[in-house]
Amino acid sequence: MKINFHNIICFVALLGLASCQEHERYFSLEGSVKGMPEQKVVLEELGFNDVKLVDSAHSDKNGTFALKGIYTEPALYRVRLGDQELLMVIDGEKIKLHSSWDNLSNYTAIGSPASNSLTGFMKHYIDASKNMLALQMAADSLAAAGAPDSLVAMVRSDLEQQAGVLKTYIKKFSDTTKSLPVALFAASRLLNDDAEIEYIKSFAAGLSKRFPDNRLSGEFREKVKEKLAVAMKSGGPMVGSVAPDFTLNSIEGKSISLRDFRGKYVLVDFWASWCPPCRAENPNVVAAYNRFKEENFTILGVSLDENADKWKEAVNKDGLIWDHVSDLQGWESAVAALYGVQSIPANFLIDPSGKIVAVNLRGDGLEKILQSKLAAATGGAAEPVARKNTSPAISKQ
Repeated sequence: MKINFHNIICFVALLGLASCQEHERYFSLEGSVKGMPEQKVVLEELGFNDVKLVDSAHSDKNGTFALKGIYTEPALYRVRLGDQELLMVIDGEKIKLHSSWDNLSNYTAIGSPASNSLTGFMKHYIDASKNMLALQMAADSLAAAGAPDSLVAMVRSDLEQQAGVLKTYIKKFSDTTKSLPVALFAASRLLNDDAEIEYIKSFAAGLSKRFPDNRLSGEFREKVKEKLAVAMKSGGPMVGSVAPDFTLNSIEGKSISLRDFRGKYVLVDFWASWCPPCRAENPNVVAAYNRFKEENFTILGVSLDENADKWKEAVNKDGLIWDHVSDLQGWESAVAALYGVQSIPANFLIDPSGKIVAVNLRGDGLEKILQSKLAAATGGAAEPVARKNTSPAISKQ
């Protein structure tokens, strides 16, 4: 997970918070910041395409100030105090803000439960991010100093574990907070993490039930659709890049992640039961699996089916005895979008380090490259194979 403290408020680019509902309400914000010098204080509403100035005032020698404005629904705001700033939610008509100049973001907001929830989330997020940054720096320093690989690997493993814990916290917080602006702010921490596209899609889909008749949830869903559309047009990850991680349910309902296969060559195979070229290609895939399954190679099938029964029937009929996953969304599959899949069959061969080494291997192409890669890894000689190519792929309409 990439950490950028300077972009902690990049939520601006994700949400549309301009007022458009019928019932406008006046609000007042009274602030008291202990130790703050006299200076201008500015209140801004964070909009989808811009930042809207709401009000400004000048603090007195005691660090107190008063701001006011109009709101129609809870929204995210920024309070700028000189060269410092804090984020809060306007979700009430009378809010009293208390903080200290030496720890501005650790505030309390009487009359704004959402703001208190937001500052609690941000404290946890920033603390965890700082710890992860320290681990990253430690790993880099150890590697530069020529430390044993085992020691560097141990630090990086700790870093990966903490990143996973933070992601879990973000998801749980986003799924349970009672404030829509806070939920969207938290979830947006993962919006640009390609490995979390599936979660973001599920989160966005559930907003209409959690927060019905709310414009914000609709705008966030549109943002997610835009991101998926960009991913589809991008053509997906390229050879040499790290394969984006994802997690889907298997036929048996077990949660399976691509990262579970790290340390092996794994073929991520996109197909569907309704795709004749896929079914025609399956014998070649089965042959490659049977030949190399004992040589650090496996397959993860990703189905673009929508009907679970037909998916399972095809797996059994074609003898596809490896792991299979699907979100049963057909061409709307978030993982297909993540990999830029526009036609099937499509596949990505990933090496033990998680990097993509080949794409769209058909016929005997898979066996040939596996021969080459595994022979290089073991120092053995490759044996020739001959297997004909099959019918062309089916493209998304």
